[in-house]
Amino acid sequence: MNHPEVSRSIAKLPGVYRDPSRVIRDSSNLLKSTTGRHLKAEASSFVQNDGTSTRSLVLNGTISMNYRGNTYHIPVDIYLPPNYPVQPPIAFVRPVSTMMIKEGHRHVAADGMVYMPYLHSWRSHSHNLVDMCHNMSSIFGRDPPVFAKPAAPAPAPTPPSYNSVFSSFTPAVFLR
Repeated sequence: MNHPEVSRSIAKLPGVYRDPSRVIRDSSNLLKSTTGRHLKAEASSFVQNDGTSTRSLVLNGTISMNYRGNTYHIPVDIYLPPNYPVQPPIAFVRPVSTMMIKEGHRHVAADGMVYMPYLHSWRSHSHNLVDMCHNMSSIFGRDPPVFAKPAAPAPAPTPPSYNSVFSSFTPAVFLR
């Protein structure tokens, strides 16, 4: 059964996908899965590195990962390019304002783009979005791609202004 959010979003993208039924099926399966339950679908634009913009379906929200016995939610955007499923999805980690991407992460670039074996070896007939997100969750659980920003140091006290120092100054009177 198709997820209504996916069907509404695809209706806003007529003629974009070569195989819209596969896009709807895979996206609906992800949104209904435990892995994708915190994602939502919407029609959006994806800007390529060369500056061209493409309308596509994006699944954004969070995926869960388990790290040292705790569950964390990693914010992601998953774009489905127009020739999906022949071309793999394009995934980004999108840290919120209180998070930073781990520098030099093996699977996440500084711009948030996700690189992992599952995407590199993508095969349209055997790979799908649910398994992709499972793989992402597993990889991130071993090596989290984001962490909390360090607390900003307390600002140094502002020194008093020149005028305030001398306005309270009472000159000493010297007698000879």
